Amino acid sequence: MTEAFREEFLAPADAEAIERVHALFEELAVKRPDLPDERRGAFELAVVEVVTNVVQHGVEGTRTRVELELGHSPDGLRAVVTDDAEPADIDLSATAMPDPEDFGESGRGLALISLLVDEFTHQPLPHGNRWTLSSAV
Repeated sequence: MTEAFREEFLAPADAEAIERVHALFEELAVKRPDLPDERRGAFELAVVEVVTNVVQHGVEGTRTRVELELGHSPDGLRAVVTDDAEPADIDLSATAMPDPEDFGESGRGLALISLLVDEFTHQPLPHGNRWTLSSAV
C-alpha cells in the first residue's frame, strides 16, 4: 500500500501563496510518482484557481489569509482551502463556462474548477470560506 501524502501551509493570500501551491504539487510529484501527471496537473490547476480567486477577490487594503491542506491517498486527491475573507455568496451549481467569444482573463475560474475535479464545494464560514476539492485517481 502506498503511504499517503499530506502537506499544509498557512500564509497571506498573495502571489507568494500561489507559488507555495505550485511548490506543494512539485513535492507531491516527487513523493508520489505513481500519480498520473495529467491527473495531478488538472488538480493543481483547480487548486491554484481557488487560491487565485481568494487573492484577487480579497477586500483591498485588508490582509486575507489562506490555508491549504493537500492530501493524496490511494483513493484520490483532496484539498481544503480555507480563507478569512468575507464569506462568499456563491451558488456553484449555477457556474458555467462563458461563450468562447467572451473568454477573457477572468470569469471562468469556478466553472473551470468544477470541470477539473470530481467534487467541488464551498462552505461560507462565520469569518471566511472553506473550499473543498477532490478527485479519484
